[in-house]
Amino acid sequence: MKRVIVIILCLILLLSVNGCTTVKDSTNVDNQGNKGKEITILIDNYFYSKIKFAFNTLDLYKRKFEREKGVKVNFDVIDISDYEKYQKKLNSKLYLKDGPTLIYVSIWDFYKPLTEKGIALKVKDKLKNYEKIYDSVKDEGGFFVPIGMYHYPITLNRKVFEQLGIEEPGLDWTREDYFNIREKWLTQEPRNFTLILYKELVANIMEELDIYDIKNNKVNINNSRVIEYTKNLRDEIHSGKYILKNNYTFENYYKMLFVKESEEYKEANESYWYNDTDNLRRRFYDKNALKSLRIGVDMDIDDYIILPQVIYELEKLRVWGFIVNKNGKNVDLGLEFIDGLLSDEVQLEMFREKYDYSYPVNKDIEEEIEEIEKANYVNERAVALRKYILTRIKNGAYKSSNEYGKMYKIIKEELIKEMTKFVFADEPYSDEKLSRELQKLEDKLNMWLNE
Repeated sequence: MKRVIVIILCLILLLSVNGCTTVKDSTNVDNQGNKGKEITILIDNYFYSKIKFAFNTLDLYKRKFEREKGVKVNFDVIDISDYEKYQKKLNSKLYLKDGPTLIYVSIWDFYKPLTEKGIALKVKDKLKNYEKIYDSVKDEGGFFVPIGMYHYPITLNRKVFEQLGIEEPGLDWTREDYFNIREKWLTQEPRNFTLILYKELVANIMEELDIYDIKNNKVNINNSRVIEYTKNLRDEIHSGKYILKNNYTFENYYKMLFVKESEEYKEANESYWYNDTDNLRRRFYDKNALKSLRIGVDMDIDDYIILPQVIYELEKLRVWGFIVNKNGKNVDLGLEFIDGLLSDEVQLEMFREKYDYSYPVNKDIEEEIEEIEKANYVNERAVALRKYILTRIKNGAYKSSNEYGKMYKIIKEELIKEMTKFVFADEPYSDEKLSRELQKLEDKLNMWLNE
């Protein structure tokens, strides 16, 4: 009998030991299963250098993911100083077996050229947090995963409004409202002609004149609308509202506007900085208008009027995120990595983090964000600005500018440069001559599009 009891006790002890071992192993099943595994993020060197102080949440989350999952997250950094070489290196890596897992798409990148290459994994049904993303920042096919978004505001000088004796605009102001205020400021006294003032006039030429037919991939420039626009632009520049250089030719103005290494550009830049406090619009205010914790301080202390973007269409909504490379190594872990970035916890940290420039794309955490603002006594105007922009995002008035292809940007930049030639010619172009020049430009751009 004693022998039977001893055997039973031994069996119980053996089972209990095995049970304990199973529990212990189950707590580390992720780490053990992932041990030695890695994912790679393809990124350009410019934005890689900015991650720790501009997109800090990504850096913090990466380290946490590595620690908790036992997965090494590597960055494959490509030099972007020579864009053509950058594109070649990027393309050479996308079709490799076990290539980069994720491709980082910055706020100034376009994801459409990547999705059109056929290497992007369709992810909208593979991420549990995908449905939390605001609809207006999703791409139509569900290939791009936005993580953070950005709205570049317009920052006006309150002192100028006092001098002009006019009221400050409301949040629902328009591009027309801005140019009416600008006109009053310019007629008060002539202002130095600068790239900023010129860019304001031509920045939306693509959007206003419907020059680029994206669906059919062609441009239409040689038409009466563009001719009239060009003539009006020249009349505006030579109206006496701007202080122009008597000895400057087209070449001088071209350098002043587009060649950063030139003496003309440096002189104009120094002059603008020197007079920045007297300008209607403050030059470089690059804070995200959605980040109320940050801009609220400026509204409290500085003499800034911060309003929604109305001048530059492409700056109303920028996003950054990832494309999952279907030829990549450990794609399942790459999906897990970006799904975690979309979680409520990480997205809320993105809003709190003062070193992170971006705002959450997760629409399910709006109430928590309001509570954070209340707890930090955030300036009411900053809160109102954030809510107004979010309303515009939710109703589709602001859509992600990152969906355009790279040719959109190239055509726009080329068109603005060509306009400079017409505007600063010694003698105005006749309609016939202008039409011939526009036709040459149209043919050149369409040739680029069909290469």
